[in-house]
Amino acid sequence: MALDLVNTTVLLLALSLLQGFILRVFVKDSVYQQLVSGLLFAGACLFGMTIQISLFSGSTIDARVLILCLGSLFGGPLVAVVSLCLVSSFLLGLGAGSLLEVGILMTSIALGLAFRGAMLRHWIKPGFMQLLALGFVVHASAGLLHNTLAFTALPGQWAQPTLPMIIVFSLATALLGVLLVDIEDRIKTESALLESQALMSHHLENTPLAAITWDQDFRCTQWNKAAENIFGYSAAEALGKLGTELLIPQSLKPEIENQYRDLVRNANGSQKINENITRNGKIIICEWYNTPIFNEQGETIGIASLGEDITAKREAEELIWKQANYDSLTGLANRKLLQDRLEQEIKKANRANQSVALLYLDLDHFKDVNDTLGHQVGDRLLQEAAHRLSSYIREIDTVARLGGDEFTIVIGTLEELSSIERIAAEILEQMAQPFQLDDEIAYVSASLGITFYPQDGTRIDELFKNADQAMYAAKNMGRNCFQYFTSSMQEAAMRRMSTVKDLHTALPNNELLLYYQPIVDLSSGDIRKAEALIRWQHPRHGLMTPDRFIGYAEESRLITEIGDWVYRQALERISHWRQAFDPDFQVCINASPVQFDSKSTHVDQWIEHLKTAELPGNAIAIEITESLLMENVDKFTKNLLMFRDAGIQVSLDDFGTGYSSLAYLKKFDIDFLKIDRSFVMNLGQDSDDIVLCHAVIAMAHKLGLRVVAEGIETRQQRALLESAGCDYGQGYLFSRAVPVNEFEELLTRVSKAS
Repeated sequence: MALDLVNTTVLLLALSLLQGFILRVFVKDSVYQQLVSGLLFAGACLFGMTIQISLFSGSTIDARVLILCLGSLFGGPLVAVVSLCLVSSFLLGLGAGSLLEVGILMTSIALGLAFRGAMLRHWIKPGFMQLLALGFVVHASAGLLHNTLAFTALPGQWAQPTLPMIIVFSLATALLGVLLVDIEDRIKTESALLESQALMSHHLENTPLAAITWDQDFRCTQWNKAAENIFGYSAAEALGKLGTELLIPQSLKPEIENQYRDLVRNANGSQKINENITRNGKIIICEWYNTPIFNEQGETIGIASLGEDITAKREAEELIWKQANYDSLTGLANRKLLQDRLEQEIKKANRANQSVALLYLDLDHFKDVNDTLGHQVGDRLLQEAAHRLSSYIREIDTVARLGGDEFTIVIGTLEELSSIERIAAEILEQMAQPFQLDDEIAYVSASLGITFYPQDGTRIDELFKNADQAMYAAKNMGRNCFQYFTSSMQEAAMRRMSTVKDLHTALPNNELLLYYQPIVDLSSGDIRKAEALIRWQHPRHGLMTPDRFIGYAEESRLITEIGDWVYRQALERISHWRQAFDPDFQVCINASPVQFDSKSTHVDQWIEHLKTAELPGNAIAIEITESLLMENVDKFTKNLLMFRDAGIQVSLDDFGTGYSSLAYLKKFDIDFLKIDRSFVMNLGQDSDDIVLCHAVIAMAHKLGLRVVAEGIETRQQRALLESAGCDYGQGYLFSRAVPVNEFEELLTRVSKAS
């Protein structure tokens, strides 16, 4: 019996080795694997039948029960069915007792499958003790069936020899099961490892990243397709070459070699962005992720690198950053970058106890260049102006374009504030030089406002406001000059802001009033005309004259809306006065240059209102200044022709204080000249002013114009002007500007007196 046990043990060991071989060969095909395993287990069963261990006369036990139990446990249902069918067919062919044998085999298979199900559901872990218990149950069941069934058992045959054999075979089941579990686990682990390596190799070969490995000496040991595409070398060309020969620009080789040695020595991964060079010499930017490669002893044997060409990404990021921080037309810093630079300069000034200058520059007459030469030439002028400004400051300073024709300069690290005056003077001198713009020459100048940190303000928004106010002060000083910010400018700015805010509600709240000042026929003393003069009944400041708010109305362009209101109000009064006092009565209305801007002029509506009121054109006279006539020739010409066609007369106000161009008097249809009060106030019999008045009156009459003298306050002034041939007079001698009801009383008195 001992020899039989040895033979059976050898058979079972051979069976386990063959099963391991099957698992390796058919690792990717479970169906073939199970079919072959079924054949293997069936063959082993049939072969085991030749090694029967005799327990007593007429009763034997063999390895089939053990083999089929383990086959169902490790091979699954298909293995069990295949092996059972083959073995059962063979047994049934033997005849007597074969049904019992088949029943025993089926019992062992059922127990093996039950154990397998519990194992797959993680109810049982396939350890030695669990397999030992399975072996005992299987062999005890087989022995019980052999020895207790009525038609096979003999009395007293179970007790003595069968129990030791069951114990021996239970141990064999446990040991063989553990062996098969170990073989299966190893094979699964190896298969998973091989599959993982295959997947990793496929991934590295097809990844869009350059996957390169290097040995300790920085020689290439792996080079994938992406590396070929990025750097231009094939794998055959790259393998074995040094990284410094393949990828590194000459200027960076020493630095990169040191970095690689540090990587190998410290065995740490790294992430870096480097300049690299391709096969054709093109410099590109790559982002690298480097990881050490270790051998089994934990020693670094190389580096695995994943690299991405981020040149296009970097260029796109730089373009986006440039667009976000620089002016596209001039290449200067924009408002966003300017604010950042100013913040940095303020921080440096605080550390060094120094000052920062903020210069705000606006080009004078730039709009005229745009309007006459076109926006393309205007853009060229802005580019040239930016170049000139940049050439007159230090590299550490900042020039920015805020928009339109406005530029800002930040000058830091100032110890002496007086040095800014020299810089400002040089800038103004350069800006006043002619600009050669292709085939055109443009002449502009600049107005410059200057403020200092921390002397004038400590907040950035405060400094910008200060510089802006100083710049407007320079414009008001006549342009082509610079002004320092003062506290009075801040007060004026606050006053302006408050006034403009209140002006927006003045019309809706019925706070605006029209006063009228008579214009008298000097020869008869009759009131033939009236000048409509606006007043503002401010809820807090009382009655305000035009000089306190009209300038703000022009800046905010509210003057257009206000001018329309004045025109409509005047039309209402003219209709009444023409019916009640004089059918030829005329009202003169002052017009602002802003009202004749092409974007806001309402001349068409004015003429339509005149027709609706059924009034002739000469019921209205539009008073304009010499500056409007001279500076807005192109825009005003069209409007002047529309006035003439509608019969509306035009009066040239403040004559003698501006250009006094006789050519324009001939060119335009001017109906009246108004001699400015500055020539009338000191009028005397032998004064130069009377000579000038005589000359103006004579010239006007020769040109077919009538003359109105402003500012008449004494009877002597009236007499001198009347003797000089002046047609009309206006001034305090006759009346101040008065509300409409007082003016109508004045008309009534004069009408009765005449």
